[in-house]
Amino acid sequence: MVFAFLIAVSSPGVPGDSPGHPKGPRKPAGLRPAAIVRADSSSIVSTFAGNAQHTAIFETSAQDLNGIHWTASIDFDNSGTQTHYGAPLVTPSNTVLVPVKTSTGGFRVDAFRGADGTAKYSLTSDYVMPIHDWILPYQPVLAPGPSGLRLYYPGVGGAIDYIDDPDSDSPGPPVREYFYGAGLQPGFDSTVFVDTPITADGAGSIFFGFRVQGTAPAPLNTTQSGFARIGPGGAGAYVLAGAAANDAAITLDSHGSAPALSNDQSTLYVPVKSSQTEFYAYLLGLDAATLATRYRVFLRDPGSGAGAGVLDNGTASPTVGPDGDVYFGAIGNPNNGARGFLLHFSADLATEKPPGAFGWDNTAAIVPAAMAPSYTGTSSYLIFSKYNNYAISGPYGGDGVNKIALLDPNATEVDPRELTQQMLVMREVLTVAGPTPDAENVSTNYPNAVREWCINTAAVNPATNSVFTPSEDGHIYRWDLAADSLSQAVPLTPGVGEPYVPTVIGPDGTVYTLNGGTLFAVGGLTGVGVTVSSSAPDDRSVVAGQPVTFASAVVNTGASGTIPTGTVTFEDTVYFVIGPSDLGSTTTVLATDVPLDGAGHASVTTSLSAASHFITASYSGDANFGPGDATRIEKVHAGASTTSVVSSPNPSNPGQTVTVTAAVAAVPPASGTPTGLVTFAEGGAILAQVPLSGGVASFDTAALTVGSHTITAVYGSDPIFASSGGQVVQVVRGASSFYTVSPCRVADTRGAPGPSGGPALAANTVRTFPVAGVCEIPPSATAVAINLAVFLPDAGGDLRVYAAGQPAPLASSINFRPGIVRASHAIFPLGSGGQIAVQCDMPSGGTDFFFDVYGYFQ
Repeated sequence: MVFAFLIAVSSPGVPGDSPGHPKGPRKPAGLRPAAIVRADSSSIVSTFAGNAQHTAIFETSAQDLNGIHWTASIDFDNSGTQTHYGAPLVTPSNTVLVPVKTSTGGFRVDAFRGADGTAKYSLTSDYVMPIHDWILPYQPVLAPGPSGLRLYYPGVGGAIDYIDDPDSDSPGPPVREYFYGAGLQPGFDSTVFVDTPITADGAGSIFFGFRVQGTAPAPLNTTQSGFARIGPGGAGAYVLAGAAANDAAITLDSHGSAPALSNDQSTLYVPVKSSQTEFYAYLLGLDAATLATRYRVFLRDPGSGAGAGVLDNGTASPTVGPDGDVYFGAIGNPNNGARGFLLHFSADLATEKPPGAFGWDNTAAIVPAAMAPSYTGTSSYLIFSKYNNYAISGPYGGDGVNKIALLDPNATEVDPRELTQQMLVMREVLTVAGPTPDAENVSTNYPNAVREWCINTAAVNPATNSVFTPSEDGHIYRWDLAADSLSQAVPLTPGVGEPYVPTVIGPDGTVYTLNGGTLFAVGGLTGVGVTVSSSAPDDRSVVAGQPVTFASAVVNTGASGTIPTGTVTFEDTVYFVIGPSDLGSTTTVLATDVPLDGAGHASVTTSLSAASHFITASYSGDANFGPGDATRIEKVHAGASTTSVVSSPNPSNPGQTVTVTAAVAAVPPASGTPTGLVTFAEGGAILAQVPLSGGVASFDTAALTVGSHTITAVYGSDPIFASSGGQVVQVVRGASSFYTVSPCRVADTRGAPGPSGGPALAANTVRTFPVAGVCEIPPSATAVAINLAVFLPDAGGDLRVYAAGQPAPLASSINFRPGIVRASHAIFPLGSGGQIAVQCDMPSGGTDFFFDVYGYFQ
């Protein structure tokens, strides 16, 4: 049931902190102040993750990361790391609006000039939180108002306050609105709580979740939580969680999970769950105009099929892709090493698509495919995700090599993590590990453990092909997707116990992120640009002892044509573990006072040890330009690798299964066995992406056409070994011809018991079916074209169909879920006796199976 009210508004004096401007920010000298910014609605940072779809895409070209422009405190009651901070908002006129936790445990909104961090005003609030573990994000929103921008922010008892003209130095008094009726705030203070970020649509309506604690007065005399909408004219409506899910077991929304709007703004995506267990949850699609339920899907662990978890302490919000697909992170069941999964659905939530291998504590970002020039797949956009692999003991534990990843949402790989060897997840396009050792976890068991990425949501910048994100090591990094390198870095804090935080880009290119209870505005230098590049930038490629040239470019960014002079000093800093929870570093001078040439360039060539090296180029300045520096990361591997590729049988016949195998080995004097992934491709088309096992990876294909096929195998590196590649030429003979036959049912397990009939396929068994000599298929046939289907399986799983007598392929022929009918078609080679084999992979139970033949090769 949906409730609607026409809300009377008032202009209360909102209690809270004493009024006044926030304290002035810290402003390091020598950094570039922002340029004057013309108002432009495309440059607004309106809400969490940038927009109502939470894509985290920021179109303005980001400044270089040379240093900190200014800072401001956002937590005057810093109780440690157990805090989820709200994201800064930025108007097109470059007013920065920052949610702040006050010294009394309350909240306010501070406003600053983005150009220089000058404090403008502070909006007090009487907001209080519901019962919680981690402190909730206090997240305002910018929305269209009747006469320009309007800023909405949460108040006590489910109330929402707003001001108009947030760019003013002294905006008018706030106006209060209620989603449940007019003037009903008294009595709701301790029972009704806004507990999610606020999301706005393009017409000025706002949406948010609310938590009911205990039993509220009428009309909210219920223990149900729900979701609210307030229109631009003040009309309010709400829906309770259980009614929206049409499930009496559902009672709660989820703390901190921001509602997301579809691209046409007609559907609002929100999670709901049971108060009895967080592993009973749905993702809902509500009508954004009426809050009536349009779509729903029960959330399941894609591996086990059990209910996935939606935790109040998580940081996942739904993300909507340009094609309308919806992404939402949930915790695994059983717990898969605290990685969870990034669940992936069609816009109507009816079709579940390949999941990402990390998800619950992260909001995915959208990356236009053109930002990664090395990508050769067919997807128009990719997914950026945190990709941690926590150092946890036990069967689902990881190795501590925490990464960020670029994933293809429409292609798959076998999940390389333990106990999920046959689970298909989104294919990794690029990954990069944290550059700083994790002193808390580096040990014999986790020798390569690195600090994790502290991402609630990152900042995607198509103009520079970059993603900006902070790390637990206290730095913010630019991940250059074109070069696959951490091309810039700025230290923010010592990096101890950082919470997961959002990052945004303002209309002048300033990068804003949060760290240690502080807002940081990070960007370029004043009048001069300083960068440092590498002759071998790819994070996967460099080996210890290999010569690398680092070049610094110093350019005039002002109006005059003066070319900078002076010198550059190059330094190399490496972090290492001294002892448990004790991280040390060494800094080596690579070259001192290298003169700039006539074009403003200086360089040094050196070879480096195995480590992640923070390479800093420090410009001295001259009579016209101030000093400045730039830092990049150079990942150096301990050893090189070599990749050899073979295929069998070679040559082969059309439709015959070919196995392609890559062996990756250490190049002496390095020793050990490489780990990681091998990508098999023909030209730009990726055929498979497979994890190494004992240094070997292979895949099967029966889809090669007549002719010669050059198949490459590229090893993507690991913490020890650099990348390498090899290739094989597979010849498919042209003697075979294809013949069609009238579609004919060859086998059906629903029929009477027999070689081509019952019983149903049992879980984790292999059964063979005769094909040659049946349904006009001659004994000389080498392969057949068939339509196959599963009928009402007892559990989720997959079938692998292949030539009898051959090893089962890694790739499945058809995947299925319980209680459905699923069909597919393919060409399969015939094995010994003219038979095909069918392997049924499912945890228990069984499934009926049938197939028809419509052609053959001979």
